[in-house]
Amino acid sequence: MTFLRALVSLMHGRGFRRLFAARVVSQGSDGIFEVALASYVLFNPEQAADPEAIAAAFAVVLLPYSALGPFAGVLLDRWPRRRVLVVSQLLRAGSMALVALLVAGTDLGPAFFLVVLLVFSLNRFVLAGFSAALPHVVGRDELVGANSVAPTLGSLAYVVGGAVGAAVRALGSDAVVVLVAVGGTLTAAWVAARLPFVGPTGDQPGPRPGQVAAVVARGFVELVHTLPVRGWFVLGLVFLTRVPFGLVLLQALLLSRGPFAEAGGTGILRFGLAAGASAVGFALGAFVTPWLAGRWSPVPYAAVALALAGAAALGLGWWLALWSTALLAALVSFGAQSVKICCDSLMQRHVSDALLGRAFSAYDLVYNGGLVVAVALGAALLPPSGLLAWPVLVIGAVCAVAAVRVVPTWLAATRADGRRGADGQAAV
Repeated sequence: MTFLRALVSLMHGRGFRRLFAARVVSQGSDGIFEVALASYVLFNPEQAADPEAIAAAFAVVLLPYSALGPFAGVLLDRWPRRRVLVVSQLLRAGSMALVALLVAGTDLGPAFFLVVLLVFSLNRFVLAGFSAALPHVVGRDELVGANSVAPTLGSLAYVVGGAVGAAVRALGSDAVVVLVAVGGTLTAAWVAARLPFVGPTGDQPGPRPGQVAAVVARGFVELVHTLPVRGWFVLGLVFLTRVPFGLVLLQALLLSRGPFAEAGGTGILRFGLAAGASAVGFALGAFVTPWLAGRWSPVPYAAVALALAGAAALGLGWWLALWSTALLAALVSFGAQSVKICCDSLMQRHVSDALLGRAFSAYDLVYNGGLVVAVALGAALLPPSGLLAWPVLVIGAVCAVAAVRVVPTWLAATRADGRRGADGQAAV
């Protein structure tokens, strides 16, 4: 099924339309908010962040999974997911409003980063909730298409939100941009309140506030003991695809602030070209993955996409020019998005609904943790100018070799699940 056919087919379902609308509005607001952060922190001449500082900023933005991801998973498996989505969006809107006050006061101290951390931590509940809710609004045979359409158009909404944020920033201040994001987040909360039942299907009552920590601990012990071997395989594959993407992203940022800017043009516009190429790669992966994964099945197609990302790094990592960096970003993003879509559907097919919220919280942790590890690795290996080729080449070689082992490892995991009597199908 092609992307457009999948979109038209899925839009016939009222539940999917509402979940899709909630996701698009939410991720559009994310794009607006993050433009303000980038303007205020990364491309502020007064900050002059070095690679280590950039890596620290990525960690602050992305590692909320480490603190709140487990809580998100357990609560999404115990509390009504629609309620969790609405409350999380309302709390995010309030936190964003506090960020606007701190930006207006030019505060870049610990309080600023703590509130930003809270915003992104709450977003983990939202994104994990969208993923866990999806099987309740589409059929099992529509999951690959739905995992292409919803996240990809959500990412497109994020890019459009970034463009809106940039336009607002050109006319006003970073604080005004954040306030626009607050309005979008409140709208997303209203849309989420109109969702149908999206799980969980179990009859376990939700924990009282004083019981949450103990429930989280027990819930994740249960996840570790009962997650199918194929679930662990998916987590490892997702982590692996994030490493070349994160390393290429950091190198593009460093090159754009240094050599590319010195060659003419502003650094943020040069980085915008690489980021735009990356967005094209993500979109192309979303368009072709439902069609190709449907013909090859998800696991073999994921192996090919991973091999493509590795080959692109090996073939283009030698040239540290604007054209090669943009093309490399597009190809690596294509591979990463294709693998992620396959991994989304594999997780939803082979993990029971009782574990799905926790599984996707772990998935989110691995997905973004892989990016943090990649950026930290780049900060340790790359010079401030970004002019060093071998780190990307080595990562490309690792991905190319790993791609050869994807299908055999999946088949071994399937046999192991069969021996354990795990839920799911054996087909790749």
